[in-house]
Amino acid sequence: MKKIIYIVGALMLLFPALAGAQALPYTAAETDAVSLGKAGANLTQTSSVANAAFYNAAAIPFSEDKFDVSAGYTMWQPSAVNTTMINVGAAYNMNNKFGVALGMMYGMNPAYDVISSTGAAKGQFKPSDMHLNLGLAYRFLPILSVGANVGYASSSLATDYSYGAVTADVFLMTEISGFKATVGVANLGTAVTSADKKKYALPASAALGLGYEMDFAEKHNVNVALDADYYFNGGLAAAVGAEYTFGGLATVRAGYRYGGNTPVHSYASVGAGAKFMGIKLDLAYLIGSGAAKNTLAIGVGYSF
Repeated sequence: MKKIIYIVGALMLLFPALAGAQALPYTAAETDAVSLGKAGANLTQTSSVANAAFYNAAAIPFSEDKFDVSAGYTMWQPSAVNTTMINVGAAYNMNNKFGVALGMMYGMNPAYDVISSTGAAKGQFKPSDMHLNLGLAYRFLPILSVGANVGYASSSLATDYSYGAVTADVFLMTEISGFKATVGVANLGTAVTSADKKKYALPASAALGLGYEMDFAEKHNVNVALDADYYFNGGLAAAVGAEYTFGGLATVRAGYRYGGNTPVHSYASVGAGAKFMGIKLDLAYLIGSGAAKNTLAIGVGYSF
């Protein structure tokens, strides 16, 4: 009976309807420690752009860094779901005019028992997710840039069943005297055909981001952000986050995301970071009662 339960649970993953009839719902989730520390309020984020290929490439030309690279490991609800994610990202800012970014995310889900039609055990299968993205940006006015991300996302859910889709994001962004704003569309892409031969759309949304960054008393920096997403398939999500940095060396973060009926549920988060001679270490911990509960993310990186 236990093996049958495993099989039924695994087969349920084949139906994107569990995520509000949207395919590849993980493409709407954040996985890096910097973003998760602010509950995903990252659309106007310029202090760390290594993972801009997964949220907003238009932010790269506004970054103070020329090059930013990071690698991260996320344990998604380790006490229950036990999904782990590895993410790697890099961004290059050319003269605050052009930007290019690359990103990769690989998720490993719990294994389940595979049973033949005769009831014989055939070993185990470990479902996985993968997302590759390329981002390009152009700052065509001193206060305005445009960015686009194009990538491919896929899920392998059974021995003979996997699916994928092309994904794309497009954003405009402006920054004036510390005020930041961005608007665009996220997760546009091709439809996915599930195991029941029905087509499901990606969790595409119209997105808006607002932010404000301020330096004071020489060594202090405060950054606050608000993101909102309206999903074309129905549902509204919003995230608010803040970070405080002392002397460019130590950072603390906090945030809250309201998920509603969207692929990423509600949660609160706290985070911290340290930077020395360009080397960065970031941590994030998610607090909530849903799928994000007790999630822990760690990231290391380098920028100059």
